[in-house]
Amino acid sequence: MNILEIIEAKKKGQELTAEQIRFAVDGFTADEFPVYQMSAFLMTVWFNGMTPAETEALTGAMLESGDQLDTSGLNGPSADKHSTGGVGDKVSLLLAPLAAECGLKVPMLSGRGLGHTGGTLDKLEAIPGYRIHMENEEFLAITKKVGCAIVGQSGNIAPADGRIYALRDVSATVDCVPLITGSIMSKKLAAGPETIIIDLKTGSGAFMINLDKARELAAALVETGKRYGRKMSVVFSDMDQPLGRAIGHANETIEAFDALRPGHRQTAPQDLVVLTEDLVAEMVRVAGVRPDREQSLALVREVWDSGKAFDRMLSWVEAQDGVLNPDEADFGLKMAPLAVEVKAPTGGWLAKINCRQAGLALADMGGARRKVEDPLDLSCGIDFLPQIGDRLEAGETLARIYCDHQDQAQLAATRLLDALSFSDSEIKANPMIMGRIE
Repeated sequence: MNILEIIEAKKKGQELTAEQIRFAVDGFTADEFPVYQMSAFLMTVWFNGMTPAETEALTGAMLESGDQLDTSGLNGPSADKHSTGGVGDKVSLLLAPLAAECGLKVPMLSGRGLGHTGGTLDKLEAIPGYRIHMENEEFLAITKKVGCAIVGQSGNIAPADGRIYALRDVSATVDCVPLITGSIMSKKLAAGPETIIIDLKTGSGAFMINLDKARELAAALVETGKRYGRKMSVVFSDMDQPLGRAIGHANETIEAFDALRPGHRQTAPQDLVVLTEDLVAEMVRVAGVRPDREQSLALVREVWDSGKAFDRMLSWVEAQDGVLNPDEADFGLKMAPLAVEVKAPTGGWLAKINCRQAGLALADMGGARRKVEDPLDLSCGIDFLPQIGDRLEAGETLARIYCDHQDQAQLAATRLLDALSFSDSEIKANPMIMGRIE
């Protein structure tokens, strides 16, 4: 068996065996053949796709390239959520303590942002002292004691995926359903949860802009998870506009934690509330904690409104050495000063937002990465106030931009304005929840 034969077979549209796929993955991870040959293999997959059996084999090869966590000792049903990424997506910061307070154990491996998308780890690093790296044993011990923990993927979790993803990023093979499926599921399976819920975003701020393509990916994720004995569900959510109001790191963390305060479920941005409670209720239902959506949603709202989830959040952050001051509105996190207020150039209904450009406006201020190695300014941010369908007057404040550098803030303001479209007639936004499969 050699890599050239495997490339040739896939180029001709033949179905590869599990042994051939493992040979390709293991060989590349061990530097046994050059990058250009693996690039050729990935491109043949991009053009010819993979069968469910091939996708399962690819996922398994990447999964078994590193550690797999044993969650059997957590003393409770384990569950996790994966988001395909977007702008303003701080859901994990609310979801983990909410799900834990509902009786689930949530061992969450999260990632960083890239390009226009935000990353959970970057938001958590805005908290002084918060540890995103730890040994697997400590990670599981905190999850068992507190109910949830969020850390970064270690080098020993699906290392093959790390190498292959970096190559996909520079070989135009990112947007490939079997490769995306293998990447997502190898990491999620390695973390060991029994239930996996996918928040699959569609729209101008998502990687899956088209809902039909999103459904294709969802079906592949569910099928692969089932083949590995996991309980699976996919929720399709709208990403044609930022989620919530905050876009950034410190300001998104503040928005998320503030939403968990007792009574704030009613006053927090309702798109954020609707998506969060829906995803947590789905975790609760699929894991078997409650028998149906109605009872699951009632449980989520009870632990949210009572303040129990807020207290659970404080315990979780403290367990990972994070320092928060719950008596302060900003929890003691550092925010850059207000630099620019963006005004509506005309009256009318907000009709469209190029959500990707809203995320890149944060990059203009150093708050998002254009390359993996870019440093981040965790204190800058944008508060984007209206939503699609809102009626605005000329001169009304659209956004507030927080940044230490006026020139960068102005650049972000210009990009943000260019991303907006207005209408003289009333516009209706997409529903937040666009469907689901399981």
